[in-house]
Amino acid sequence: MFDNYGQNHAQAETASPQSTKVLRFDKQYVKTTPGILKIVQLVCNIIGFICIKVSSAFISPIFYNLLYWIANTITLFLLVMYMFHFVEKYDHLPWYKLEFFYCCAVVLTYIGTSIFAATLAESVGYAVGFFGLCAIGAYAFDGFLKYRGWKRGLPPQ
Repeated sequence: MFDNYGQNHAQAETASPQSTKVLRFDKQYVKTTPGILKIVQLVCNIIGFICIKVSSAFISPIFYNLLYWIANTITLFLLVMYMFHFVEKYDHLPWYKLEFFYCCAVVLTYIGTSIFAATLAESVGYAVGFFGLCAIGAYAFDGFLKYRGWKRGLPPQ
């Protein structure tokens, strides 16, 4: 019944150690180029929002407010995702592709709303146009970096 019981030990297979992807806070991300770009995007969004609130135009603030809330929410979400390494943990998602298309959409809408705000508003409209132009530059450069990383097949973080 128990023939050769002591000699037949099942050997445990030694698996190669897999890198565990842990969620952790990394404050060094804001010192990288994409981190700095995200901070610049948030600052330009907030200053442009404050300027458009001072303006007395009616139509332009509606579009700019909508763009501000959507862009600020998604940019802040992406900043948190990168700072806590969610992007590294869930690397099966196409992060570069998604963020590239997001940056393209924001750049196109910022072009329209900044021109619209600068033509309809008074002197405040020029400030909104300037900060919109700064946001366009930050989102466009960030989109370019994401496109380059996507086409090269680099990991997102």
